[in-house]
Amino acid sequence: MRKWMLVLGMGLVQTAALAQQALPVAVKPTDPNLHYTGRFDLKDGAGPRCQWSASMVTIRFKGTDLQAGINEGGDNYYEVVLDGKTLTVIHPSKGVSVVDLARNVPDGEHIAQFVRRTEAHLGITQFTGFYLNAGGQLLVPPKSSRKIEVIGDSITCGYGNESTNKKEPFIPRNENAWMSYGAIAARAVDAEYVAVAWSGRTMWPKDTMPEVYDRILPDDAVSKWDFSAWQPDVVLINLATNDFGQTSPDEATWTAAYKDFLRHVRKNYPHAMIYIASGSMMTDDDPPGTKLLSTLKLYLERIETEMKAEGEAKIRQIHFDPQNVAIDGIGGHWHPNIKTHQKMAQRWIAALERDMGWKPVTK
Repeated sequence: MRKWMLVLGMGLVQTAALAQQALPVAVKPTDPNLHYTGRFDLKDGAGPRCQWSASMVTIRFKGTDLQAGINEGGDNYYEVVLDGKTLTVIHPSKGVSVVDLARNVPDGEHIAQFVRRTEAHLGITQFTGFYLNAGGQLLVPPKSSRKIEVIGDSITCGYGNESTNKKEPFIPRNENAWMSYGAIAARAVDAEYVAVAWSGRTMWPKDTMPEVYDRILPDDAVSKWDFSAWQPDVVLINLATNDFGQTSPDEATWTAAYKDFLRHVRKNYPHAMIYIASGSMMTDDDPPGTKLLSTLKLYLERIETEMKAEGEAKIRQIHFDPQNVAIDGIGGHWHPNIKTHQKMAQRWIAALERDMGWKPVTK
């Protein structure tokens, strides 16, 4: 490993200093050579704002140093990935600050990704600009032709996936959407990744994902996403864990709500392959004898059959294996850890190769 990677990539969380000196080459946050992935609100002239997990900006630059200007509204953590390797984790101070993304790296061309690890309830982050060393230059960023959206709850957010204690409550620094199953799979097939996920959300009847799904910023009811702006090739819906928490919901009512949401997704994305998923926190024996997982699979089978009868051809089921705690361990609050997320990703990668012809990309 190169020395500069070893020095900057020790896995330590860096907290931004409010008085950080900005580098001399300023880049406006709306520069067309910045590539934003995810749902960003562009109405504020000070810069794009985001709230959903895995929101990301990709910066291709020539130089040795890179900074980001941030107006942090909550308690969020960001992964800094340089040339495909995690460099550091940034915890911006609340309010306006300038944070170092890369310092004293070898002079030349680099690709940096600044990825939101944490989820919606931790507040809004705004990018106010980027800064390069003297002589630094912003370059045209790479873009993938493939696009994936995952709609889900805490599992999709990566809740607790960096924790080591199953009884540990939610801690923002231990949530890493960059290492969630959806993001891992998307990277493996070289696809842009968008997560529309929030812990505790259900399909029906309360605290539902359909309530907030159309929003750019999920806490802002008037911020409406333009679905024509970004059309995924593949959508995966992994919503059921909270619906089946202790007992199975009423089949007719729950499946009707699920089908209504599927119709809404199809209206927005007329050409996408849609996966409906189960896993990986449910089993048939928790609570004992409830058969929750088997019941969910029956519900999803009914949904697929009835949607196909309506003419829906591009729909598939995918069932992620329940987490194997004895072999793989477990994350915070009984959630999947990174090892389980990796196994989930492998299951989906195989399905994408089978259904879409997307072979894993070797980089």
